Amino acid sequence: MKIKLIIINVLLLSVPVFAAEPDFMDIAPKTATPPNLRPEEKVDSILASVNGIPISLMDVIYESRREESKLCLVYNGNDLYQEVHKMRKKVLSEIINRHLVLADYDKKKFEIPDQYIESLIDDLAISYGCATRHELEAKAKKVGSSLAELRKKAKEKIAIQVMINNYYYATVNLTPKELFEYYEQHKNEFSTPARLKLELMMLKKDHEKYDQAIQQINAELKSCSKKNFSSMVTLYSDGPNASGGGDLGWIDEPRLRPEFAKALKGLKAGDVTSAISTDEGTYFLRLDQHEPGITASYQKLSGELRDKVETKLKEAAYAEYIEKLKKEAIIRYYY
Repeated sequence: MKIKLIIINVLLLSVPVFAAEPDFMDIAPKTATPPNLRPEEKVDSILASVNGIPISLMDVIYESRREESKLCLVYNGNDLYQEVHKMRKKVLSEIINRHLVLADYDKKKFEIPDQYIESLIDDLAISYGCATRHELEAKAKKVGSSLAELRKKAKEKIAIQVMINNYYYATVNLTPKELFEYYEQHKNEFSTPARLKLELMMLKKDHEKYDQAIQQINAELKSCSKKNFSSMVTLYSDGPNASGGGDLGWIDEPRLRPEFAKALKGLKAGDVTSAISTDEGTYFLRLDQHEPGITASYQKLSGELRDKVETKLKEAAYAEYIEKLKKEAIIRYYY
C-alpha cells in the first residue's frame, strides 16, 4: 500500500525528482546513433561501468546532444570544447546515478501496476500528436524503437522516481518548527531589496581643470533641480550616459559600493550627494526615486516556503542516497 501511494504521488502530484533522466518523450532507442554526427564523432568507446554494466560515449551523446547543440550558439573554439566536455561529464554522472537507483530497485523489487505505465505511454502519444497507439507504434518503428521499449522506459522512470521519493519520505520529516527556523535564517531569500533610481556625474582625475570644475559643481549643486543636474552632467561628466543626464536607472541598494551607500544614506528623492572622492575620480549622485524593501511575512509565505524547503531537503536526501549506493557498488571509469 505504501509503495502504491508513492507511485500515485509521483504521477499525479508531480513530486520533484532529482535524478536527471533522459527525455522519456524521445522515442529513439538508447542504442541508436544520434543523427547528424561528423564521422569522427561516430567512434564509440566505454567511459564507465556500474556493477559491470558499461556506459558508452554514444550513451552519453544520446542524452547530451540537444544541449550540446545549444552550446554552439554561446561558445566557440576552445571554450566550446571545454563546455561540451563539462556537459558530457555531467550527463555521464547522471547516467551512473540512474544505474545505481535501478540496481537498488532490482534488490527491493516491487510491482508497478500496468495502469501507471500505460498512463505514461498515453501522455507520450499525446505529446507526439498521435491519436492512437498504432500511430505511436509507427513513429517508434521509424526510429528503430517499439512499444515494448517505451514501456520499459516508462517502468524505469517510475521505478527511479519511487525509489528516490521513498528514501526521502523515510529520512525527512519537516516540522513547523524547522520551517519557521529556516524562514528566520533566510529572510533575505523572501525579500525584495530596497532600490534606488540614480543619476550620476563623475569627473576623472585627469579631467581638464579638475579642481576648478569641482568647485563650480559644488556651488551649483546648492540649488539643483533635476534639469540643472542633467545639464551639469552633460557639461562636465566623464561617466556613463553623460549625454542622457547620467541616468543609471534602478539599482538594488545592497549592490551599491560602500562609499556610495554611505553618501546616499538619509537622502530623500531629489537630493544630491556631496562630492564622493575615489581612486578613479570624484562622483556626485542624484537620488531620483527610492523604493523601500519588502519582506514577505511568514504567514503569507507558508505554502511557498514549505515547497522551497522541501525542494532543498529532497536535493540533500537524493545526494545522500546516491552516496550510499555508490559505497555499495563497483564503479569504474575508463577516461
